[in-house]
Amino acid sequence: MMTFFASSCKKDDPIAKNDPIITWSNPADITVGTTLSAAQLNATADVPGTFVYTPAIGASLAAGANQVLKVDFTPTDLSAYNAVSKTVKINVVYFLTADIPAGTFTMGSPDSEVDRSGDEAQYPVTLTAFRMSKYEITNAQYAAFLNAKSIGSDGLYAAGAYPTEKLIYASSGSYDWGLHYNTDRWEPVAGYENHPVIYVTWYGATEFATYAGGTLPTEAQWEYACRAGTATPFNTGDFLTNLQANYRWTYPYNGGTNTTTTHPAKTQAVGTYAANAWGLHDMHGNVWEWCADWYGPYPTVAQTNPTGATSGSYRAIRGGGWYSDARHCRSAFRRNFYPINYFNIGFRVVLVP
Repeated sequence: MMTFFASSCKKDDPIAKNDPIITWSNPADITVGTTLSAAQLNATADVPGTFVYTPAIGASLAAGANQVLKVDFTPTDLSAYNAVSKTVKINVVYFLTADIPAGTFTMGSPDSEVDRSGDEAQYPVTLTAFRMSKYEITNAQYAAFLNAKSIGSDGLYAAGAYPTEKLIYASSGSYDWGLHYNTDRWEPVAGYENHPVIYVTWYGATEFATYAGGTLPTEAQWEYACRAGTATPFNTGDFLTNLQANYRWTYPYNGGTNTTTTHPAKTQAVGTYAANAWGLHDMHGNVWEWCADWYGPYPTVAQTNPTGATSGSYRAIRGGGWYSDARHCRSAFRRNFYPINYFNIGFRVVLVP
């Protein structure tokens, strides 16, 4: 799995060059031919300057374990460095994406699907190609964004599109698997750096997506990507087993069986379970995921790149979570929440080529 590091850069000379701040400890994540894109790499510093990536943006990574992405930073204003520590803060947000091909599919579920809901009426949808983050955005990635934007303990982003809305809440109590605000920065709970971010509102998910150069997925994009060419209740087929997703294993689907019913009862590190046919992990279970859409009834005629209802009170969430029954993790299942809600809801990002 990806290991994410953020570090400071030492001022060594008048034209400071700085050392690697991201490494990948598992080469299975960074394979031959993986291409670095500008949308995947977003860096900010507290002084003006220039970032140079090695390998360069647009290059394909080579094979080999423990590959390193080197980020050099050349400041234009050395006086802005901290005179005591001789450091400048750099935050990098990095995530891998999967290419989702253009195509047409039937959104929703057939009347014959077990445990279907009344809001899953089927209709044809055509989508143009897009890219989606392979994993749910992690605590470490979200903390890097918050710190880059100097978001304080109140979770408000004064310069953002929603200045009066909280982006994030500190995790606590029985579900302390998210972020804490410590002195002057957000930090993941130790041991949960690579778990999906939780306690993030729809506004917080949207601001991150904007920062990353993308958007939240529409419901149509989400379901299409989740299905990855399948028409069964899950992208794994007619059943979802304990070896395929993090959900409440004591409640399997339609007669399916599990090898154990003692489920984790909390989030798991992203990528713990195998990807679907299009390279996306945890589309079923782990945490619910925010979509861009207002929640509303489906249209009754074919649509191209639909974006959902034009207004509403609730935003759509998809995918089910660690505490969900299997039926709630189905590809077609929909749920709605107020955008200020946050309990165990995460998200992923869509980028349009």
